[in-house]
Amino acid sequence: MGESRTELLAWINDLLQLGYTKVEQCGTGAAHCQIMDSIYRDVPLSKVKFNAKHEYEYVANFKILQTVFDKHKIDNAIPVERLCKCKFQDNLEFLQWMKK
Repeated sequence: MGESRTELLAWINDLLQLGYTKVEQCGTGAAHCQIMDSIYRDVPLSKVKFNAKHEYEYVANFKILQTVFDKHKIDNAIPVERLCKCKFQDNLEFLQWMKK
């Protein structure tokens, strides 16, 4: 069993200096890009849409994330369609995987 919602929010807010109150806020993809940048330091954050409000902007952020995964040979499918819907369970599970 993975970390709880509360533990994940505390972790991501501390790591990225954010003020997220819901796991669903990760559905924009921006935080995931920042997490990867904190590890590899080569994510083109200037291309990440941090104030994304629309699903097509979220998809663009996840494309950046996929490029990073490919570059570093991270073999995990990103369920973009599900994450972009900003539903709790999908984002919780992906965030739990990211924290591993």
